[in-house]
Amino acid sequence: MASSPDTPEKLLLHVCCGPCSTAPLRTLHERGVDICIHYANSNIAPRSEYEHRRDTAREYAESQHVRFEEGSYRPEEWAQAMKALPEDARTSPDGQTPPPERCRACYALRFAESAEFATSHGFTHMGTTLTVSPYQYAAIIKEELERACADAGIQPFYEDYSPLYQETVRASKEAGLYRQDYCGCLPSKAEADAGRAARKAKRDEERAKRAKAREQEERSQAARKAERAEYDAERAKRRAILKRLREEEQQANRSTDADE
Repeated sequence: MASSPDTPEKLLLHVCCGPCSTAPLRTLHERGVDICIHYANSNIAPRSEYEHRRDTAREYAESQHVRFEEGSYRPEEWAQAMKALPEDARTSPDGQTPPPERCRACYALRFAESAEFATSHGFTHMGTTLTVSPYQYAAIIKEELERACADAGIQPFYEDYSPLYQETVRASKEAGLYRQDYCGCLPSKAEADAGRAARKAKRDEERAKRAKAREQEERSQAARKAERAEYDAERAKRRAILKRLREEEQQANRSTDADE
């Protein structure tokens, strides 16, 4: 796991949800880091989803005796940041993959809020758990985290938590945490739904191909069996004819011997 050169004693950790905080909290605790979680995610929509993820993150943080702070929920600011982007930076090229520059603008907005909180509350370092997901843009996260921290006058604590992804899946299931099925914004939900639909269509197509192949193989086997049965029947018929001819010949020979 790639990490920052130094480990701070006290860290403001931006998180997007409860599941993504599980393994990072464990590894940071093992290294003696005093953590405060900051939930700053105005990208998440609708509000009910935002609140569900917030409550899950808070409950998990409390179970781990970690301080939890919530940022301001300002979805209108997120929407304005997205509108400021060129059209091709907002729209997925394939309908399934989030465009990098849209994610960059999203990271920047959230990190700026967390960095401001860190500065005003005496934190010298700030990090994020966003890198735990293999679906995020880790390099862009690093750039935007460093930019936000530089602007706020604090130190970035960047860590690539992606090697811990499977642990977060396992830990969140064991803890019974709510696991969302899209990144957070409504465009990402549409993209995630499209991606799942495409994967399902591909699986269905592959299953149909396998079923067709099995059907063809079964037909071939049935045809071979029918051919074999016909061949066996023909041989049996010939054997029966030969047997009858031999019996008739033997009968004729016995009749001749009797006449003599």
